[in-house]
Amino acid sequence: MTRSSTLPARARVSPVPVFVDLTGRDRVRQLAMVSGLVGALLVYGNALANGFVLDDGGVILRNPLVTSPATAWRAFAQPYWPDAVGGQYRPLGILTFALDWQLSGGDPRWFHAVNVLWHAVATLLVGWLASELLAPVAAGIAMVLFAVHPVHVEAVSSVVGRLEPMATAFVLAALVAHRRSNLSAPVFLALALLSKESAIVLLVLVVANDVILERDWRLALRSRRWLYAGYGGVALAYAATIVAVFHDRPFRAPARALAGADTVVRLEIVARVIPHYIRLLIAPAELSASYAPNVISPAPGLSMATAAGLAMIVLFAVAVGVVLRHRRRPVMAFSVLWVPLALAPVSNVFFASGVVLAERTLYLASVGVCLAAGAAAERLLITRWPMIATATASVVVAFGIRTWTRTPAWRDDRTYLLTLLADHPEAYEAHLAAGRVLKGANSLEQADRELVIARRLFPRDSVVFLEAADVAERRQRPQLAAALRDSARFARTLSLPRP
Repeated sequence: MTRSSTLPARARVSPVPVFVDLTGRDRVRQLAMVSGLVGALLVYGNALANGFVLDDGGVILRNPLVTSPATAWRAFAQPYWPDAVGGQYRPLGILTFALDWQLSGGDPRWFHAVNVLWHAVATLLVGWLASELLAPVAAGIAMVLFAVHPVHVEAVSSVVGRLEPMATAFVLAALVAHRRSNLSAPVFLALALLSKESAIVLLVLVVANDVILERDWRLALRSRRWLYAGYGGVALAYAATIVAVFHDRPFRAPARALAGADTVVRLEIVARVIPHYIRLLIAPAELSASYAPNVISPAPGLSMATAAGLAMIVLFAVAVGVVLRHRRRPVMAFSVLWVPLALAPVSNVFFASGVVLAERTLYLASVGVCLAAGAAAERLLITRWPMIATATASVVVAFGIRTWTRTPAWRDDRTYLLTLLADHPEAYEAHLAAGRVLKGANSLEQADRELVIARRLFPRDSVVFLEAADVAERRQRPQLAAALRDSARFARTLSLPRP
């Protein structure tokens, strides 16, 4: 099976503008690659001024596996989080942090520079995949959009967000290798899984590639059977490792908004999140570092947002079904299908995930959106090239400006919290984080005030009460501390009411 079997026809009519002229295909492809790479580096140039923020403390600054690089190899036998939260196993990420610490002595500028480089690598691989599916100009559009997309800011601008571009880069490398029937694909899958567990979606992405993009899907599956055997071996080894690491530890830690929710209530909340997914992937003007209650309401029951989410699911399923049935526009179908497949591990559909929504988890999903934009542009480049050129330039500039202006939100704890509180004062998680930071700074009265607000906004999180109990003890109020701990135990028993 040849690569050309996956590529759409390239019939063109003349005359065409010089930038759409595909006779210099290699030159256009090189120009697109350079443009995407420069865009990825430029829009995050101010990220080098950022420091370590919130989760960076637990994963990096207070993690002996990172600060004592000689012991970093032990990450392969331990959870990602030192306190074993939620079944996360990401030893390759820990190794890169340890290497950064060894090379820089803990300088955050170095860590952020490496993050930007990982984003640049992921961008180049998006361009590589797009160039196999689309004409060079259209592939360049997809690549540049990915380079500057604002939904990536959290993943690139916060140090621990690095795991997203790492996993995405390895998933893309594996998919490109798979399309070429290269035996390195299972190796890239292993590297992706060791970066972040959500990379398991590669198993369905390669099937989607062979079924949708190949002319003879049966032949494609049969000819790549050894690759599938390799994926199966990697998946089994990974599963065995997870069982060994977490055999005496809690494997799942559902999002606080989903604590105590049964399946029906959880899916109602998931439907409410879908419009946020679409807005963030297509028009990410408004961004947030937290979508915890009450940014997205955890209350069960039918709402306008829930109804809109359900309607979007139905429309999406019908559209994909029609496309697959008639086998038309396969690249567009593959690109659109990429989005829900990439979101599946973090969507809370099949099981309760650790977050209801986080922008960093959209990093891999955004690849599908950018490929779809490139596929749409490819159909219009010949007849409506001025419109496509103008629209692309406008979107790239707008995205680039939004990314540049959003990146400083991760400058330090204070900037992060002030930004979050300004964007969403209704988010209990913002006040909880503020209370923790103020407690660490020994501003106990202010910390107590923030924690009071947090537990009023969302009294079902036991962590809020435990943090407040610690503050009360430090303020020499043992009776209040005991009462707050009792409240924490009660909060653990609360379930979301059925509508």
